[in-house]
Amino acid sequence: MKSFSGNTVIVSAPGYFSRKIGRAKIVLTIFILFLSTGIRAINHYPLPLPEQYLGLKWQLDKTVKGVQFFYALSVCEGSDIVFLKLNNTNKYPVNVSWKETFETQVEKNADGNGDRKKMILQPGETSEADCISPVHKELVVPASKAVPTYVAVISKFSYKDVTVTNAN
Repeated sequence: MKSFSGNTVIVSAPGYFSRKIGRAKIVLTIFILFLSTGIRAINHYPLPLPEQYLGLKWQLDKTVKGVQFFYALSVCEGSDIVFLKLNNTNKYPVNVSWKETFETQVEKNADGNGDRKKMILQPGETSEADCISPVHKELVVPASKAVPTYVAVISKFSYKDVTVTNAN
């Protein structure tokens, strides 16, 4: 520190400002890293990846008039689910309807809730369900609603009374 005629002048040591700016850059970098990790965690927590994105094991149950009928046993949001998938290999749209049977802890051929499910499939279309927001609710069968008389533990699924007709 030097004094000239009563005025005080402060002369900083060399590198004072560069050290201060360097610390600010480090603090800012650490803050950005924590912030980006936090944002990433918020966007992905609780990581609601349905099982089908992790690789469902689709099993072909039957093929009727050019339509393949698949099912997969899985878990969605903590509940046992049967996912259904239909593949129209025809070159024309088809009306499809079916009933369901389940192999459970109590029965080998337990009929589903009795309702006949129906869909229209376009040529070459494959329809399958999504765990989080299924577009085709008829392709998701919660085990808790599969058999009307008890809560089923499903070990196998089968399509029953399948009909496939030309939609033209």
